[in-house]
Amino acid sequence: MAIDTYAPCPGGTGKKIKFCCADLVSDLEQLQKLIEGEQISAALDQVKRVSEKHPGRACLLATRVKLELATKQYTEAAATSRAFLEACPENPLAIGHMAVTEAIAGRIQEAAASFDKAREVAAAAARQEGLQDVTPELAKIASMLVHFAAETHHSGFGQALVEWLADSGLGSDDERRMLAAVVASPGIPPWLRTRIPLAEIAGDESWGPDFEIALGHAWAWRLTKALTGFRSLRGVAGSSPAVHTNIAILCEMLAKPVEASEAWLALAKLPDTPADDAIEATGRAIALETEANPERSPLVRFSNRIAPLAVPTGEAGTTALELLEDKLRQVPQCEPAGFDRSQWVSRNAAPPRSAWRVYEAGGGDSPRLLASLLIFGRQTDREPEAMLQGLTPDVETALPVVAAVVGCSFEAAQDLAGMPGVTPTTWLLGSQFKATLPTAQPPAPAAGEPALFDTVLESQRRLVDDRLVRVWPDTALPELLGKTPREAMADPEGRRRVAALVTEGETTSRRGDVSAAWGRLRESLGLPEPSRITTGEPLGGLAPMRWHRVDFAALPIDQLRGVFVMAMDAGFELAAERAATELGSRPDATPEDRWESLGFELERAETSVRKLELIAALRPIARELKASDGSLDVTELRVRMQRGDETDAMRLLDHISREHAADRQVMQAVAETLMEAGVDLQALAARSGAGGPAPAAAASSAGKLWTPGGEQPSAGGEKKTIWTPGS
Repeated sequence: MAIDTYAPCPGGTGKKIKFCCADLVSDLEQLQKLIEGEQISAALDQVKRVSEKHPGRACLLATRVKLELATKQYTEAAATSRAFLEACPENPLAIGHMAVTEAIAGRIQEAAASFDKAREVAAAAARQEGLQDVTPELAKIASMLVHFAAETHHSGFGQALVEWLADSGLGSDDERRMLAAVVASPGIPPWLRTRIPLAEIAGDESWGPDFEIALGHAWAWRLTKALTGFRSLRGVAGSSPAVHTNIAILCEMLAKPVEASEAWLALAKLPDTPADDAIEATGRAIALETEANPERSPLVRFSNRIAPLAVPTGEAGTTALELLEDKLRQVPQCEPAGFDRSQWVSRNAAPPRSAWRVYEAGGGDSPRLLASLLIFGRQTDREPEAMLQGLTPDVETALPVVAAVVGCSFEAAQDLAGMPGVTPTTWLLGSQFKATLPTAQPPAPAAGEPALFDTVLESQRRLVDDRLVRVWPDTALPELLGKTPREAMADPEGRRRVAALVTEGETTSRRGDVSAAWGRLRESLGLPEPSRITTGEPLGGLAPMRWHRVDFAALPIDQLRGVFVMAMDAGFELAAERAATELGSRPDATPEDRWESLGFELERAETSVRKLELIAALRPIARELKASDGSLDVTELRVRMQRGDETDAMRLLDHISREHAADRQVMQAVAETLMEAGVDLQALAARSGAGGPAPAAAASSAGKLWTPGGEQPSAGGEKKTIWTPGS
């Protein structure tokens, strides 16, 4: 196809090809044919040859950068970008490409500043008579930068890019929703899941005109200029919440998490800042500190300790290892653990002889799991050894017991030095305890009575929650700058930090018992119980972290429905739970409302008795909606098998085989449920002489209850977040 010489120059000059690069039309046409034919390498070779004859031409440099990026020649793309910018320092496309190469190099802050300049230069050029607006080309660059923002966890930068695309009308709604899902894919911290609007001021402050100029720059997406304007006001308006708020927001949008955090903390310290606002500003600051430095200490690191086993060669060595394993069986803190040898073999690694769980001493009938112990026999390239693995504090606790049994000294392994760590809070919430099971199979529970499964899970949950409440107040935390919560409570900022952490845990925990444990922590640390909030429009400006405090009984149905959906999608679990309970009881709720609300309750239900009650309540709604009850059947099957209700489980299997045999999704879920229960499907099919449901290949949802009204992927395959344009 011939190039339209009146089309904009592909080099971002803003001029038409006829008046910019008419002498290169034939070369550009040839390049276009190669690119359309997906001959990218040939096109890159061609543009290099033409560039040698016509150095410094914007259209050729822009094309070369795009082709080098497409072929992942990032070093070459960076060099070409620099040459492009040197040749055309005021070209918005050159500046935009430099933003991409900065992002590739991991310099996200520099990338954000470059893109902001490119956007400003492009807008200025568009205002000049006779020049073309080049923002459509910048939109492609913005889309690339969204992915880099997501990968580097700069959520504010990614969100701002999506908002700019929406504000400028660039791209389709679906494309913007996909980009919004990309930003959300790593998991935005709860405090950053909502975008706070830029603050305005009322009155006739002496610095008001300068404030309005800076605000105008922000509205026009001249973010760097806006930030400079607001920074200049700190000396004369340091007590203004609006100034600190806008500095913080703009710093988030420009990938400056450290400065943004400082601005939020400054806002929280102002004497006139309401307590709730101060806690929320502090929570946002903590999230941004983590964004700036995810590895800040103290973190709990993984540890791998190895001890060579002094055993003879040959049969005597095998006997010595068997005696060692017999000795381990006699140690109360050690217990044999199963493992999948095939997984080791698939990694081309020699599997251990045996694996052991090591428990904490003095834990009674339910000691805490500390670490895993692996015993390796002699291999061609390695001597017999014992390997102790786990999180460092737990490994250090287990070490004396294990060392005394194996009779060797453990050394720290070097191969796990780069392993990531977890926060102390995550470590505490991930505690595992030994389950106490009866020696004989108990009878199936009567209807309405808890099963052994419920009793064991309740015991495990209680042990984890009690340990969190007992240990967390005296655990040094990175969010508290290395202090313990009890120490941090001594000063106002530390107290706000503790309140922010407790509020986040209480509001966003997926399990109701963990949410309640955070409430107990609030009480034990002397933090006040948040007051109830009466409002008719929580979606109109109330911060999501406060939604759970709303008097839901007083809400109009539309507001109640909106809070439920938004809280559920964005992960504000406590608000979603309370809104779901209220929504399901409303006489004006639709069948769809009841289906969604009861489904959400089913997902969070902690006992099999409650799950069966909710399933029974959902069945008539499914009939009313003329919806398949396959998902309910599978969920009930899983619950029945967990309870040991064999008769009901067989009844459900028969019903599913008759009613849903043609529904592949249902049969896949049945196969996963049976495999989770340890049923050998191939053997079962062989005995019955029938094909039966074939086990699906490792579905991503395996092991998770498939519940109606539960998580559903939104556009782009990710859950929505509140800030998403058009959500």
